[in-house]
Amino acid sequence: MTAAITAILALLEQLLPLVLSTSNTTLVAGIIEMLTQLMPLIVQEVQTLAPAVKNIITALQADPTTTADQLVQLQALDKQCDDAFEAAAADTDAEVSGGAPTT
Repeated sequence: MTAAITAILALLEQLLPLVLSTSNTTLVAGIIEMLTQLMPLIVQEVQTLAPAVKNIITALQADPTTTADQLVQLQALDKQCDDAFEAAAADTDAEVSGGAPTT
């Protein structure tokens, strides 16, 4: 499953310049919806997938056609990704130091 999500995110990252050059808020909304639906799976594999997700979020936030509502959604996705990454890092730290994972 991780390989499939990684491939989807990599393809999306490659297509972002084309998508954003069209100034199409419907496409931006579709990408946000896809990220929202994939987020539970991304959270499970956050250390592998977070960089791609963060790149997509950053690109969409920088697009001047992204609406205020879409920016709010992107900020929420960004926070969710950051929180999951921090939790995974804490679990890794706990395992390295001999403690139990926090999840």
